[in-house]
Amino acid sequence: MSKLKLSEIWRKLTQGRFPARAGQRQRMTAWQRWRRRMLLGVGLTLLPGIWLLLLGGLLPSQANLADLTELSEFTQLANGVNRDGGSLMVAEAEVNPMTGGKCLALANSLSATEQQAAASAWTYFVDNFQPDTGFTNAVSDYPASTLWDLGTAIAALNAAHALGLVDQGEFDARINLFLTHLGSLPLYDDRLPNKVYNAATKAMVDYNNQVIPRGIGWSTLDIGRLLIGLHQIRTCHPQYDDWIRGIISGWELSASVYNGQMYGGLPQPDGSTLRVQEGRLGYEEYAAKGYAVWGFDLSRALASEPYETVDIYGVPVPVDRRDHGNSNGNNYVLSETYILEGIEFGFSPELADFAQRVFEAQERRAEATGLLTAVSEGNVDQPPYFLYNTVYANGEPWAVITGENQGYPHLRTLSTKAALGWHYLYPDSAYGQQLRDRVWDITNTGRGFVTGLYESGLDQPTPARNQVLACNTNGLILEILYYKARGGQPLLGEAVD
Repeated sequence: MSKLKLSEIWRKLTQGRFPARAGQRQRMTAWQRWRRRMLLGVGLTLLPGIWLLLLGGLLPSQANLADLTELSEFTQLANGVNRDGGSLMVAEAEVNPMTGGKCLALANSLSATEQQAAASAWTYFVDNFQPDTGFTNAVSDYPASTLWDLGTAIAALNAAHALGLVDQGEFDARINLFLTHLGSLPLYDDRLPNKVYNAATKAMVDYNNQVIPRGIGWSTLDIGRLLIGLHQIRTCHPQYDDWIRGIISGWELSASVYNGQMYGGLPQPDGSTLRVQEGRLGYEEYAAKGYAVWGFDLSRALASEPYETVDIYGVPVPVDRRDHGNSNGNNYVLSETYILEGIEFGFSPELADFAQRVFEAQERRAEATGLLTAVSEGNVDQPPYFLYNTVYANGEPWAVITGENQGYPHLRTLSTKAALGWHYLYPDSAYGQQLRDRVWDITNTGRGFVTGLYESGLDQPTPARNQVLACNTNGLILEILYYKARGGQPLLGEAVD
């Protein structure tokens, strides 16, 4: 049975039970009514059969990219053909069926204020849930989602379930809907997920949410984040492993890796796809873990080389040598990937050292300038709408740039997710406590946390807030609080060397 037909089956099951228009906020009572009808009605009876039908139609033949020795063969793979003329299949990987219970074994209780913060962050996902797809808006009331956002959304769902914000019935209903539509996504050139989708319709779009029938290419960094989110789900809920494996086996992931590195794809005017190496120190190692936990050899991407150190306030900060000038790629150094690495996988000794240096550089800037500093990527509530606030990028300390390397230093932001992430990673740090105290109340709206505070007003009693409510901010806050509840133990462990 085709993926389209499975999508139609699900739509018939849900039709009339959760009516909504794209971008509308949903009331919890409406969600609960839909969930109750689905789970107590025909949903539980038919879903196992749907899983089997899905798996039965999605398993193509297997090819081993490790056998490739020439880039020309990689190009053939990227066009969807292996040596036997078949399509590509994800490598086999193991999931421990005994780990699910450990995900719910919480060593520490959250304080009352932390419980309230978790509830507020989860409310973002209630308000921005798309009932026709199970996806979440990347920013409030804007129905678009990147692959990175999709990975964050399911990591947030997993954390919310473990923290008791979502019961098992609601978790199952949400993840079933999500996986059903993830498995029927239109793919760029019918090979790999597009960089961004309309969250309400799952149409391939550009970053302005305009429909692009072919798509705008794939990002291995974003795919890696999604693969980590899916790995979290199968780790904590092993009953979904086969279904998830079947979905990603329908994607030609092997076409996006070569010789231990990750390659994104960009459409060209002549209809071809230009393949470009993706990832710089921090982002590269993190996203590569997403591929590695599913059995891919990303040995070169997982290695920290090539890097050098740059002196920033007396701290030797590790920086990727490949920058915008010599590789047309930005070598952002910022907080988010190190925080994700620490709370999800746990640090290797080398990355623990790197993370400490990145944190210390921000602390020393605060000491030197009087401005609390915790920088990361994120949305802003004015043009250009998305910026990378960095410790260092492309030869410039404290650069605030777009993906095209355009500077916006006047929009530097004290990042909510970075401030809280560093606090919970280093709970004994006085500076981490200062960061937490500065953002804790002022950025919490009760229906989610805003992205941060503009640095230009940090010396004021009430600084200007960067008012964007975003999936990545609130999803990471849920993961951070889940990490705290687990007693500071990473969810996945040091699974990849």
